[in-house]
Amino acid sequence: MTTPEPAGPERWPPALALVALHALGGTELNRLRLTDLDLPGAGLTVHRRSGPHRVRLDPVTLQLLDAWLRYRHARWPRTASPYLLVSQQTATTAVPMAAGTVNTEFARLGVNLSKLRADRILDEARHSADPVRLMRVFGISASTAMKYLHAAHPHRAGVIPR
Repeated sequence: MTTPEPAGPERWPPALALVALHALGGTELNRLRLTDLDLPGAGLTVHRRSGPHRVRLDPVTLQLLDAWLRYRHARWPRTASPYLLVSQQTATTAVPMAAGTVNTEFARLGVNLSKLRADRILDEARHSADPVRLMRVFGISASTAMKYLHAAHPHRAGVIPR
């Protein structure tokens, strides 16, 4: 008889940090590979349609990711999965978790991943009001950055670019 996998306390804090602090999306979390993480360099490469985006990781996220990697290795010492986040079902395969898994796990924690991501970008837009900063920090397009800026500063809003 196998021990059931924990509900996620070891796996989901780094995922929460990657969404809440760095505004990663669910698909991006699912597709992160071990080789995308650079703990010594405090960075993470996120692969997007527009190209790779380098995320500078803060000390808290680094600690959470380090703890996750230790847990992952202790739980599945022989896993060949190239993906950073794995589950009991995917640890023994070379496929990422199912698309809905991340959203389902966030929902169990009472968090809507998409709203959390949007709130993070909106919060930064309120503080910086600089579209170039939003583009660099979050790897978003100019039009998306402007939409967040218009939402954060409606008194400055003009025509929203398409």
